[in-house]
Amino acid sequence: MRLILRAPLALAFVGCCAQLLACAGSTSGGPGTGSGTSGTTGSAGTGQTGSAGTTGSAGTGTSGSAGTTGSAGTGTSGTAGTTGSAGTGTSGTAGRGGTTGTAGTTGTAGTTGTAGATGAGGNVTCTITPSAMTSSKIGTVGIVTFTTTLTNPTSAQIDFGLTTSYGLTAPVDLTASMYRTLLLGMKPGMTYHYRVTASNASGTCQGTDSTIKTGAQANGLPQLTITTNNKAALYPGFTVTGAYTNMPGSTGAPAYILDSDGTYVWWYNAGADACGPRMSYDGKYMWIVSANVPDGQTPDTVHRVTMDGLTDTDFSTPFLHHSHQITPLPDGSIAFYATGTNGCDDVKIFPANGTPSSTATTLVNARTAHGGTAVCHLNNIEYSPSDDTLIFSDLDNSCLTKINRTTGATVWVMDGLNGVTSTFTGDLWKGGEHGFHVIAVDDILLFNNNSNEKIDGVTLNGDGKGSIALELKLNTSAKTVSKIWSYTGGPAMSVGVLGDVQRLPNGNTIVDYGLSGEIQEVDSSGKVLQDIQVTGSFGYLEKRATLYGPSTK
Repeated sequence: MRLILRAPLALAFVGCCAQLLACAGSTSGGPGTGSGTSGTTGSAGTGQTGSAGTTGSAGTGTSGSAGTTGSAGTGTSGTAGTTGSAGTGTSGTAGRGGTTGTAGTTGTAGTTGTAGATGAGGNVTCTITPSAMTSSKIGTVGIVTFTTTLTNPTSAQIDFGLTTSYGLTAPVDLTASMYRTLLLGMKPGMTYHYRVTASNASGTCQGTDSTIKTGAQANGLPQLTITTNNKAALYPGFTVTGAYTNMPGSTGAPAYILDSDGTYVWWYNAGADACGPRMSYDGKYMWIVSANVPDGQTPDTVHRVTMDGLTDTDFSTPFLHHSHQITPLPDGSIAFYATGTNGCDDVKIFPANGTPSSTATTLVNARTAHGGTAVCHLNNIEYSPSDDTLIFSDLDNSCLTKINRTTGATVWVMDGLNGVTSTFTGDLWKGGEHGFHVIAVDDILLFNNNSNEKIDGVTLNGDGKGSIALELKLNTSAKTVSKIWSYTGGPAMSVGVLGDVQRLPNGNTIVDYGLSGEIQEVDSSGKVLQDIQVTGSFGYLEKRATLYGPSTK
């Protein structure tokens, strides 16, 4: 409780008489011939304003039981101001007495203190009995189940980490059998601590600390060389990527996840290359997509794997003739592209909750959308959440095209070759593009290959002096584009095949040099914070703050 100190009561004692009345004028001598001067009017007393009552403190819940209601505030009423002393008249030389001084005004009463707030619910007594094991397919994935005497839980989570400070959190699906929960993002061969917390309407119940030991790293994963220049400045999270080409001497290549240290924390080989791995929108699955470029020349496979690696579902049939990568959408559907009948790719939507026997819907043909006359080579499709649209990249026609996600109608076209008419003028690019990131409805970050190679019979018109991470600001009213940021590695790397980029929430940018086998995370000034090199190649990527729920990208 705060104590507000009241000022001392002011008592004004003025005049010559103890009764606080004005004194009479003198009457010495004979009758006065002049009129006595009247006593002056006494000044009004000034009452003291009462101090405000203090506010009551909020109640706090007691440990181990429901929180008690906070006590009401005991604000002290302010003390009324004292009455001002009467004024005293000045003595006249003769004649009548001085007038009585005016009484002082009464001070205002202090306000009553506000009642204290009700204390929040505290901990409740219950028992939580957990059980943990690692996945038989991916030894760094923990599988935790538990029972509890807490009735009708409304939420639960499992905190885990290398110490009892934890640091990672897994949300619990309360509808799962025995609240089965995966611990994702753990390093191989380490002992991790974990603790279950559950809550209901009465309060929170917390289990005791338990431990789980992860398995060894799988054999045959790509060899990485990590150089970290400033770990503190890195965006803390997990990088999801894979290999564009099959591993030497093996069938297929793994999709995998690296933590901020560049350590493998997840891997899975679906039997083909892993050009386009992407976690589902809800974070429960990994979609592993082969390159399939050109169509039919590499395994045409799409697999959806549970994050514990125990269930692998082949979705290749409904995604037939796909290429490069896919993009999960918030409603659970999947946007992708596949070879069309006219030599240009079709943009397609695979339905939410679809099965391997479901059929994808064609939204629009790329040539219809951007108006190009050459063959098409779509290589990336991304979702624009601010206006619920899709944007796709066409390498052979060197353009990005935005379409309505429901109707397929073209919203705009940016840049272009071979008959494509750009909606925008200004700072466009040359030499083709691959991956890109929709930062905002008017802000696009793209990997500009800047290639002068000949692909699918089309010669791209870049200068070949290095690929560029290029950020463009769109003025959709004036139909202009301005370059607001760019990064060219030092030394510059020219990448004709693949490439991806992502702007991270802390302002860093991650640049994936694809077939050159290098990933760099740089700050806003272009300083390299971390460099990851691989023996082989990188496919597309996404860096996520957490391995649960929607992506950061």
